[in-house]
Amino acid sequence: MDTETKSRFTSAGLEVVARYTGVDVPSVDEAFHRVVHIDATPVQRMQKRGPDAAHRVDDAWKTCAREGGVVADDGAFLAADGMRYGWVHVRLTPATDISALADQGGELLFIARSLSGHRVCAASTEGSEYWILEADFPAQE
Repeated sequence: MDTETKSRFTSAGLEVVARYTGVDVPSVDEAFHRVVHIDATPVQRMQKRGPDAAHRVDDAWKTCAREGGVVADDGAFLAADGMRYGWVHVRLTPATDISALADQGGELLFIARSLSGHRVCAASTEGSEYWILEADFPAQE
């Protein structure tokens, strides 16, 4: 396990289970290009400013991910820490706060995938807003 990746996820309150070595789809690259692109339509938008903005984007992402089936009953899902490393099997904890994954400039990009690969839910910064985005990935035949 890459220690930098593990540290980033644990600092956001996620339990890191293991690096995901499966080859099923979607890959991080496929998920990124399908969910976070110029013509993407967010399911929710919120202002990035304000004292509670980080809390709001964290709550909105968790709600979308849970209701959309990205997060398993035990809190498990796959998360991406950039394009180069691939998926990491993680689990939500009571301390999870995805806004802690924002870079020093406040830019956030967090992409999560269900263990089965059927759904992706992301949180990103777009201008002065946080966007929550999602996409379905039908089973491959």
